[in-house]
Amino acid sequence: MDYETVTKRRDAAVRRIQAAWRTYKARKAFVKMRHAASTIQAVAKGWYVRKKLAEARGRHDMEQRFHAIIEKRREKMRLLEAEKREILAMPGSELEEWEQRRFFAAVRMQAHWRGLVARRKMAQSPERLRREKAAATIQSAFKKLMRQRRATGALAQAASAAATAAFASPHGSPLRQSHMRLSSASVLLGSPQPGFEGQGPGPGARLSPQQAARAGLVVEEEEEDVLTRNAKMMGPRRYKELKNQVDGKLSAYLALAKARGAARRPDAALVDERLGELLADYNASAQERLAAVATRQRNLVVVDTLCKQLEQVRPLAELPTDAQPQDFPRPPRGSERFERAKQAHALALAEAKVGSRWWLHLKGLNTKAVQDMLTAEDEDRWDALDAKWRRMWKALEEQENKRPDVLNEFAPRVGAGAEAVAAAKAEAAQRAKLAEYKQRLDKAATAMAASPVGGSYRKPVDRR
Repeated sequence: MDYETVTKRRDAAVRRIQAAWRTYKARKAFVKMRHAASTIQAVAKGWYVRKKLAEARGRHDMEQRFHAIIEKRREKMRLLEAEKREILAMPGSELEEWEQRRFFAAVRMQAHWRGLVARRKMAQSPERLRREKAAATIQSAFKKLMRQRRATGALAQAASAAATAAFASPHGSPLRQSHMRLSSASVLLGSPQPGFEGQGPGPGARLSPQQAARAGLVVEEEEEDVLTRNAKMMGPRRYKELKNQVDGKLSAYLALAKARGAARRPDAALVDERLGELLADYNASAQERLAAVATRQRNLVVVDTLCKQLEQVRPLAELPTDAQPQDFPRPPRGSERFERAKQAHALALAEAKVGSRWWLHLKGLNTKAVQDMLTAEDEDRWDALDAKWRRMWKALEEQENKRPDVLNEFAPRVGAGAEAVAAAKAEAAQRAKLAEYKQRLDKAATAMAASPVGGSYRKPVDRR
């Protein structure tokens, strides 16, 4: 086998390897591009479907709110008409009494509400807190003063009792009697005179000022308890008096209310005139109400007819086998037929109890079919591209084979043969290596000269 044959085989192998590698890279890029396109399409389609679904839900909610408002308005008008008829059928006296009761009820509710608002404002105002604090301070000082007065009175009573006992005792003397005639100030000071010490726990024993004060406080507390207990129990006489007072005030209030009602009673002529105006207004709007009733009746007839037509719709199973979608044209959007078809579709879904997501199963089937179809198309497309690339690389290989070899340039100078070619290659490699070494040395010298450390480049010394 000569050198040219080996070279051709080697070049063909190199081209085949390059063709395989480039084919692999192209395939990988194509798969990546296809995956990116599928992802982008899925995201875009999902966004579009969600947008349309949100718009449909918004329209559905708006229609429901509109129908609810219309129904509420109709109910309100019906109640107002019934109330108007009742008012017209009511006698004048009853109407006047009803107006009066309504007026007083409104006044009472307003009074309660305003009182509640005022109490809330007062409870949250800083002025109320300041007043409560001032009232607590005043009450505390007043209670303290009252306790001091009670203690002073108790001490004075104890001192008087002790003086009376000492004067009446057989051991009394003019000297001790003069000592008992002291002022309350000396008693409060707590300085007893000689001869006033207690003689024991007997009935004739004398008490110290502290013991007398405690005894006086106990007596006052017992008296207050008795008064409180007597105040809680009301006798029949007092009960009758209070009942008579309440009945008298209630009668006075009722008489005042009747007098005010009689004074505010409207004139009968004005009432009749107002009733006449209301009746004329009612008669004037009779034509409009009759027209509305007729329109409502026509709408009810149309709805009943539509419901009967929907009930008589032929099921899909009974349709002929040669029926096509073109045989059932879709009504134009915004038309009355379109709205009726939409309502019929919603009613059919509600009766079938499948909800608004009945199309998910069909969507899954369609998606799977589309994916299979796209996969088949991709395979066909890939086979076509592979064949095209094979033809292209075959043409390139033929062009490379037709191109003259570079080694033929060395033949006139060195001579033909494998040894001459090898020597030429070795010489070319040696020259390339020397050129590379020289380039590296030049770069190193330039870097040392430009370094901030300084110093010139010195050739290493051979110490052998």
